[in-house]
Amino acid sequence: MKKKEKRTTILVIGDEGDFDTYRKFEKEGRFILKTHFDFKNIHYKDLLKRNIPEIGTEKVIIFFFFPFIYWNKNIEHPRYRGIYGNHTFYRKFNRFARMIVKIIKDSLPEKDILLVNNPMTSSFYRDKVTVMKTLSKAGIVVPPLFKVKRVRDIKKLLKKGHKFFIKPRCGSMGKGITFLQLGNWQSNFSFKNNRIISRKSDYGWKFRDMTGNSRFLRALLHSKDVFMEEAIEPLSIKDERVDFRVYGFLNKVMYVYPRRNSIDSVTTNISQGGYGDPGILEIIPEKLQEKVKKIVKKAMKTLDIKFAGIDVIVDSSLQNLYIVDVNMFPGLPKRKTFNLAREVIKDLKRHDGKGTLRYTRGKDISLG
Repeated sequence: MKKKEKRTTILVIGDEGDFDTYRKFEKEGRFILKTHFDFKNIHYKDLLKRNIPEIGTEKVIIFFFFPFIYWNKNIEHPRYRGIYGNHTFYRKFNRFARMIVKIIKDSLPEKDILLVNNPMTSSFYRDKVTVMKTLSKAGIVVPPLFKVKRVRDIKKLLKKGHKFFIKPRCGSMGKGITFLQLGNWQSNFSFKNNRIISRKSDYGWKFRDMTGNSRFLRALLHSKDVFMEEAIEPLSIKDERVDFRVYGFLNKVMYVYPRRNSIDSVTTNISQGGYGDPGILEIIPEKLQEKVKKIVKKAMKTLDIKFAGIDVIVDSSLQNLYIVDVNMFPGLPKRKTFNLAREVIKDLKRHDGKGTLRYTRGKDISLG
């Protein structure tokens, strides 16, 4: 008699309004059930109440997606008056992650659990400086960091031809970015009454001309919650800047998603007017694409993460590659463009069938 195959449960945790990730995985529920997986999903509001669905399998693979409702209510809330992306965001998110992991640990003590990714890891790498320094120590090229606190010193560097980004240490979505080059300062922060002002939304962060506004720059530099890096001159195609959002899973590159925006724009973030263009890959040399994939796989191994969207810039010479951001909660491509959720499930099936996934007994999950 043929031995009955042991099944594994995929548990997806997120918010109903998260159309870019949680909902795309949720829509693959029927496909998941056709594999050797069971499928459960839960919203964070229920998880925080410890209303975890009954799980009948010994093994559980857990996907944590971004907690939008909790974040908007308790971290980046409308009453918040500080600068966007500061260390307070980091500390609060870390506390939330610890709380979530403890709930899983207490609720599923005897299950074999695989966390994709561990919320503690995701909160730790919210600090972009930590990410960049970790990658740099591993020999992965990132934009050089600069520690300059005086406006006059920055102006001297700009006259020598340097270009810079000043970014929030714990930001995302292209929010709170300032670009500096000689005769062109742009920021999507506002500045009134000698005070830097953040928007209270994910949208509407429009870049403004801040050229020569030394008071703004001085206020920004005095914040301990920003960092400054060299702005790399990116690959341009048809008067548009191009970079690559690369999706990695289990040390494998799942999809390379080229993004483009006007050459005069500051970033290629979709939230800043950028857009994906998969057709660009047809004119990018295969050798260069392989170099992009190689650096991403090395970055994921270095950071010990299982799933991420990693942003890579190829410079204008087509010789040098730089990792400029690591996104632990990346939005997924449109399903018609590339059904990343389904491909991730297929890859999980292959690994779980071979027994190559490393599970941890629930009661042994580390709290960081």
